[in-house]
Amino acid sequence: MDRVELHSHSSVSDGMLEPHSLLRAARRRGCRAVAVTDHDTIRGGVMAYKASKRLGLGVIAVPGVEVRTTWGDVLALCTEPPNGEPPKDPVLLREWADAESCILVAAHPYHPLRHSVGGRRLLEGARMGLWDAVEVWNSRGLPLFNIPAIRASRLLGLPGTSGSDAHVPSELCTSPVIVEAPESPGDVVDAIRRGEARPTPGLAGLRAYAEALGWAVARRLLGSRP
Repeated sequence: MDRVELHSHSSVSDGMLEPHSLLRAARRRGCRAVAVTDHDTIRGGVMAYKASKRLGLGVIAVPGVEVRTTWGDVLALCTEPPNGEPPKDPVLLREWADAESCILVAAHPYHPLRHSVGGRRLLEGARMGLWDAVEVWNSRGLPLFNIPAIRASRLLGLPGTSGSDAHVPSELCTSPVIVEAPESPGDVVDAIRRGEARPTPGLAGLRAYAEALGWAVARRLLGSRP
């Protein structure tokens, strides 16, 4: 059984590390695979995928993106690099995901002030068949806000996932999913789709919080986008 990070950000959006460095850091922290899910662009995920193939980094790179849809944040996790950037309309995003062999995960759905879809949209989207899974544990937020996501996943009959939402190295792999011996991004995606990826609750810890806070301050001082 292997640990897989499903929610991380590189320097292509607002993370500290370049995609190839993020893969190395994830491997050092004990993850067999990592999805690079930069905000509103697949570019970081594609760069990580290519780096993993080219450099033999010993870690599987799952191409991904965190899309800020008109409803809220949704993770798209793909078996291979997709063609073009994803749309922000949830219905069109579903069509894009199906065409590109990707799955859609409602990210941190009940976390306030984080562009979450919220309970009403989560339920509505499930009825429309928009989601393949629900992120039931996000270690960047307060554990309290993960509890309704766990309940919703069970109520809706959707697989649950977990992720660190890492922006700095020490956050990586603090809340991975457990997958049986994945050898490719497709193995990871298929395990999630079948409900065979086991989410794990985890907390980043004081070091990670301090590093993340320092990075957020540094980015603002440097004038980077939020």
